[in-house]
Amino acid sequence: MQSIIKNCWLKADILPKDDYDEIDVDLGAETQILLMHMKKLEEVQDLINKLDLENPFTANKFVQYDNSRLTAKMVPVEEILNAVLPNNNQEIEIEEIEELESNILSPITYSEAIKLYDKIILYLEQQEDKFNTKKEELKLIKKLQKEALKQRVISARQTKLDSYIVN
Repeated sequence: MQSIIKNCWLKADILPKDDYDEIDVDLGAETQILLMHMKKLEEVQDLINKLDLENPFTANKFVQYDNSRLTAKMVPVEEILNAVLPNNNQEIEIEEIEELESNILSPITYSEAIKLYDKIILYLEQQEDKFNTKKEELKLIKKLQKEALKQRVISARQTKLDSYIVN
């Protein structure tokens, strides 16, 4: 019972802490981490040794390899394609890829769609005699606009945390 009270008072900073006990605990934890790291390195070294490489490297060098290979520049797309594509039609394929990338449409937001529906409805109402649009067709466009409005409200609504936990 006394140890429980002492521990509670230590955590509440009522009693002064013994720094020596904490240092021992920290050193013990650091030693355990170091031992685990060494065991993992030994396992990796065993796996490297099983590969029978002509110029084997150490496990530590293997683990630190990515840190020594940091690069500051990005490799151009053309260079990547030249390395990946095996045939001589690389220039044509690069042009096709660039054309596809330029043709990709960005997604339209609900707000943008609603504004566009407004413009279409206004245009059709102004040009009613030239297009011979029926009231049902205009109602359909207005219905689509309403659906976009509804979806915008739904997407803006905050979800409750309970819905993620229950489902």
